[in-house]
Amino acid sequence: MSRIKKFLFVLLLFPVAVYSSNTSTDAIKWLEKMAVAMKTLNYEGTFVYVHDNQIESMQIIHGMDETGEHERLFSLNGAAREILRVNDELKCILPDSRAVLVEKSRPKQYIPPALLTITKKLGRFYEFKMLGEDRVANKVAQVIAVRPKDPYRYGYRLWLDRKTGLLLKSDLVNTRGRPLEQVMFTRLDILDHMPTEHLEPAISGRGFKWFENKQQLDASSFNEDLVEKSGWKVTHVPGGFIKSMQKIHPLPANRMPVEHMVFTDGLSSISVFIETIQESKDVFEGISHMGAVHAYGTMVSGHQVTVVGEVPKDAVMIIGDSVQYHPQ
Repeated sequence: MSRIKKFLFVLLLFPVAVYSSNTSTDAIKWLEKMAVAMKTLNYEGTFVYVHDNQIESMQIIHGMDETGEHERLFSLNGAAREILRVNDELKCILPDSRAVLVEKSRPKQYIPPALLTITKKLGRFYEFKMLGEDRVANKVAQVIAVRPKDPYRYGYRLWLDRKTGLLLKSDLVNTRGRPLEQVMFTRLDILDHMPTEHLEPAISGRGFKWFENKQQLDASSFNEDLVEKSGWKVTHVPGGFIKSMQKIHPLPANRMPVEHMVFTDGLSSISVFIETIQESKDVFEGISHMGAVHAYGTMVSGHQVTVVGEVPKDAVMIIGDSVQYHPQ
């Protein structure tokens, strides 16, 4: 990273100095404005993603036309890779692996999709606050806080361009308000028209191995037979978390399949993985973390249970300690 970029990064980390007493209704209106702007506007920008003492620099190009949304995201440091999106179809080009992945899903975005569709349910477990104004990427920003009402989930601080509503910066914060992950634009340009060539990949993918998965991944559906027959139950979860998925992932012949459950409150999510213990595999017990992600391992009825989520450690431990097996 150049000295100029480092200077911009440090400069933009200064805390917000002005606070207001506006209601949560105003904050939600700003989030709704952001959702519309991020989907419908044409923009190009460079942002940094700070996590685990690492800094990744990315460029994003977003366009909207009569055929829908077009987006191109590519790395500016580290391994070269590009992600192209047309509406809900993704094409991930990985030149270091000489592979192209095509599927109907989305990678982790620089803002949780749930914040683009605020529901009444989120208001039961998070509060939305106006925090005044700041300046990011040479633009005046409105700062919004999304604060959890209990210690079982993280919160966010969001900097939105006052003119357009576009996201300029976001912090994922712990229960003490300290940033765990940060995404921050250093340059963001809004265009009247997005040239088609700007959305074309720099890497063609010719000669690469292509992997296609056209099946839509629906995290809100269940394998009904599995739910009925499975003896695995989670008996206690933090308030607001409900099970949104349960399925068995088939694995290569030399490994047993893994049962997978997902619990979500609409903004945060926690995964539970259950697999038969194999002699050749080390057992994971206790708590571990990498950045904002906590993992908790325990043993239940001869199975390895691993609970993983971008949530505080107490949340994964509550779920992990409540996993039980009742043969049907």
